[in-house]
Amino acid sequence: MTSLVVGGSGVIGRRLCERLSRSAVGTIATARTLVDLPAVPGLRWRSVDLATFEDWDELLDGVDTIYHLAWSSIPSSASLDPSRDILENVVGSVRMMEAARRAPGVRIVFASSGGSVYGPADHLPVSELHPTRPLSAYGISKLTVEHYLEKFRLLYGVDGIALRVGNCYGARQHETRGLGAVTLFARAALRGEPLKVFGSGAVVRDFVHVDDVVSAMIAAGTRHNVAGPINIGSGVGHSLMDVIAKLERVVGRRLPIERVAPRQFDVSASVLDIRRADERLGWTPAIDLDLGIEMLLSELRTELDVQCGSLFSSTAIIPSTSTALKVTQEP
Repeated sequence: MTSLVVGGSGVIGRRLCERLSRSAVGTIATARTLVDLPAVPGLRWRSVDLATFEDWDELLDGVDTIYHLAWSSIPSSASLDPSRDILENVVGSVRMMEAARRAPGVRIVFASSGGSVYGPADHLPVSELHPTRPLSAYGISKLTVEHYLEKFRLLYGVDGIALRVGNCYGARQHETRGLGAVTLFARAALRGEPLKVFGSGAVVRDFVHVDDVVSAMIAAGTRHNVAGPINIGSGVGHSLMDVIAKLERVVGRRLPIERVAPRQFDVSASVLDIRRADERLGWTPAIDLDLGIEMLLSELRTELDVQCGSLFSSTAIIPSTSTALKVTQEP
């Protein structure tokens, strides 16, 4: 069995490749440029730009599972150039699906966005049955790929599933892309830099640790013919100011904040109902935000070569039992 991680150089992709390499599964990972990539035993890297790559038939030869993580834009950049976002991400994804149609039995696990495809929430937590009204070009493109994945599943039997991932955080998240508020705040805290907060910091998000996301993706990859979409998150909402308060408790000092103007595409609150993930994938998160922040800071201290006191004991081991808070369904 061989797995293909399309977009293996990001925070989720790297962690996923490491997990897959510890199993008996052969793994191929792609990146646009083969620079500064981890040397993982048993992992083969290929240079693939989703926007222009066409030799999918050769790449999928012998592949059983595709983990589709590649995406060239973030919400802010997609809104600045939506046509480019479509050409690079939507068209490239459809080319991949067309090749999967010619490779019977291939499972596709697509990393969609639980934070952007729904848009303003009618109620919280948001289930997969909630209307999808994305405000950003990024969310529209993610949702479009979801629709194509469902079209290929219904019409051609392509075994695909979309995972609507919440606000993922974890070490090695590319800060230059402006994603991952928890990781960006944690790095700034360790460096003694101001934490950049959009607006009042009252926006609420469903923050989910990268290790939990990877576990969900592997669960989705091993359960063939299980349909989506499926929300992947913590099931708990925290505001940006909540995150800062938790970081302050860990580092033991007040953290400076730099206020910047709010962004038009940011919804006020996004919290995911994750019961379907348990029902269909047998997956629940194992890392709550307190533990996740401690794990993150422990890794970042090594990454940044910064020593910082902690009120909690450092750990980088995922507990065997769930520490996450439970979802409460509102009437």
